[in-house]
Amino acid sequence: MPAAIDVLHVDDDPSVLDLTEAYFERELDSVTVTSVTDPETALDRLDEGAFDCVVSDYDMPATDGLEFFDALRERHRKLPFVLYTGKGSEEIASQALNAGVTGYFQKGGPEQLRRLANRVDQAVDEYRTKEIAERYSTVIEALGYPVYVVDETGAFRFVNEPFAELIGYDREEIVGRTPAFIKDDTAVAEAEDRLGTILSDGEPDVQHFAVDIVPREGDPIPCRDHMAALPYEGDTFDGSVGILRDVSDECERREELETKTRALDEAPVGITITDPEQDDNPMVYVNDRFVEMTGYNREESIGVNCRFLQGPDTEEASVQQLREAIDAREPTSVELLNYRKDGTEFWNRVSVAPIRDADATVTQWVGFQEDITAFKERETALERQNDRLDSFASIVSHDLRNPLNVAQGRVQLAREASDDAENLDAALDALDRMESIVERTLALAREGETVGDPERVDLAEIVDDSWSTADTASATLSVETEHEVLADPDRLRNLFENLMRNAVDHAGEDVSLRVGDLPDGFFVEDDGPGIDPAVADSLFEPGESGAAGNTGFGLAIVQEIATAHGWTVEATAGEEGGARFEVRGVDRHATATR
Repeated sequence: MPAAIDVLHVDDDPSVLDLTEAYFERELDSVTVTSVTDPETALDRLDEGAFDCVVSDYDMPATDGLEFFDALRERHRKLPFVLYTGKGSEEIASQALNAGVTGYFQKGGPEQLRRLANRVDQAVDEYRTKEIAERYSTVIEALGYPVYVVDETGAFRFVNEPFAELIGYDREEIVGRTPAFIKDDTAVAEAEDRLGTILSDGEPDVQHFAVDIVPREGDPIPCRDHMAALPYEGDTFDGSVGILRDVSDECERREELETKTRALDEAPVGITITDPEQDDNPMVYVNDRFVEMTGYNREESIGVNCRFLQGPDTEEASVQQLREAIDAREPTSVELLNYRKDGTEFWNRVSVAPIRDADATVTQWVGFQEDITAFKERETALERQNDRLDSFASIVSHDLRNPLNVAQGRVQLAREASDDAENLDAALDALDRMESIVERTLALAREGETVGDPERVDLAEIVDDSWSTADTASATLSVETEHEVLADPDRLRNLFENLMRNAVDHAGEDVSLRVGDLPDGFFVEDDGPGIDPAVADSLFEPGESGAAGNTGFGLAIVQEIATAHGWTVEATAGEEGGARFEVRGVDRHATATR
């Protein structure tokens, strides 16, 4: 139903006003006519209310219709104005049309009144259409979106400035050309198919589709096209209109999001995301590794709290630590004994951290789940091994050393009272060797314990201390390091002492040693004959000896000390053909001062 028309009619003859109102009400579907007899009153009425059209006489007291039109235009520039006068002449008609009135009619009989009513109806419709178009145009320009109109021949009839800026052409270069100059054949065919869909529906419709626009310079621009047919009646198609939206940033963000999602899905650790805004902070995302690690698929995991992995032997203290961190909105890491879907146990290192928005509000929690079962088993095995070493050391220290000391004392007494000193001396030497083996065995047991609290020590100072306490005879030492290392200083001294004694035992009392830096550690090298190929493969095994009278425990102790620190030790040939021992994996720092 068309909207009502409000008409302001100005004429100094009340009878003309009444007659015109009667014809308007008969000819127009819905009209309200306000009749006034002088222009001043009409201007006041215009200031007080909204009208769709003004109809005015020409010849009126105090002013004429064109003077009234000029006054009207100063206040209401776009309002339709129809001059309806009994004083008609070509001169007045020419003046009126040149002034910009909407219509000009001479007063007459019923037929002329019908023409006047139809012209008012037409003028109001044009006025309203123009206002709507201008309003939409203002909105579109304010939004800044590229807008185009393609006529019925398939050529651009209109493009706005944002459209021209998008593709890098002047508007004059675009109008008259077909879209094929900024689209490939596939995109052109896609737009034609979409337009066909719109037209075949038989009613107004809009199609939204992706299209790559080829600018004058640079790569194609990914856009979103919102296309509709221009309003038309019957079979006369007037063309299409569309709005483009540059979605380059959206595409980049989508690609970035897809990359991050793939990274989460394919991460080597289990990843979960929970939503604290929902009841019981349920999981809203789990990755592939979580599914693989726990045996629960996504459908079973999404929507529930991850405590469903806990079981009868899960330690409550670790669970409580996790709860307290979440309540405090702080990250934490705990080790939990969890249970897979099939009921098997596994050790899970769970690390959680809050995800905050721009206002620092926690919106989600991210959790990292790492299966550390193998690590925990190795840790347990190491503890058992250390317990066995302690037990072994206790046995060696008490059960062997005591009778050994008794034997040494008894042989010494027998030697002092016997004439057969030679055999008893040999027995004492054997007992001394046994004592040396006991001492080295105890040292091997002690050095195998993991270093728990290393400290920064000056490597050169440790080397010098070791050299001063080791039995190095006439050997010489060159120290070429200026670094500090994280180590247990006592055990590090023992490492160097054993390497130094090993060099003297195997290369002679006048051997030269050199200690220097490696990119991730240090080395000890001598200028002796090198490593005997016969023992090269078993060099670090306890009891292996390449020199007469040596217990063979020295290098085994070196390896145990290195392993306890998390280092590695390897024997190789030195620059001058001697033995070279390289210790790597060392946490080292440059010495501040020397």
